[in-house]
Amino acid sequence: MERWFDAARKRYSVRKYTESASRDEIRCLKEAAEALSTDSVRIVVGKKSGIFNPLIGKAISGTETFAAILCGANAEDYMAGMIGEAFVLECASMGLGTCWLGLSYNKRVADSCVKYKDEYEKIRCVISIGHYDKSAEFKRSRKTIYDLTGYVDTAYRKLPDWQQAAVNCARIAPSARNAQPWEFDVLNDSIQIAQVARNFGYGELDCGIAMMHIEIGAAHCGVYGDWTVEDGLALFKVDYNG
Repeated sequence: MERWFDAARKRYSVRKYTESASRDEIRCLKEAAEALSTDSVRIVVGKKSGIFNPLIGKAISGTETFAAILCGANAEDYMAGMIGEAFVLECASMGLGTCWLGLSYNKRVADSCVKYKDEYEKIRCVISIGHYDKSAEFKRSRKTIYDLTGYVDTAYRKLPDWQQAAVNCARIAPSARNAQPWEFDVLNDSIQIAQVARNFGYGELDCGIAMMHIEIGAAHCGVYGDWTVEDGLALFKVDYNG
């Protein structure tokens, strides 16, 4: 979790790569994907020419390495977002660049690389992976703490360290088109995420990504808890404070 916390603060989305992941790196990525996969959400790692030649959307260049996020019949987008972002942060901790893709990949090529478990399992998203120019300048555009929580700076700084770390980490979470379709309600011993936009059908998945960031931000301060999701609201409630 600490490795992922460090990676989250440094990572940004990469669309232009210098080369694909190496054979050894792909082997490590496949091991990580297997460890993170569940019965309802799987990660499949591969390398395929033409995978990033989309019919629509901006093209990815310089790599052929990808990870497909597969969702079964009973999979929830929240879980797909959490598991997928854990994988993204593992990639980042290995020094690899990534980008979440909803459209900017060739679905026909991606389908040819995946052995589906049944007729219900589908690719939800694809993640591009590869080496990139780390010297290139990149600026993050993110909503303010006030926009996300309703707290002015002086009140926000009075919150417990773990809540500040969790919100700060969630604030830099990626989302489709950088829409950041969430708000955070900071409660006594919990943090609640409200989805405020469907974001082209990726709103719940985006919230799952932010949920992973909240969890690793809290863990950085020795605080752990569990998630419950109901009626579009995801609640992280503390059950252990180290």
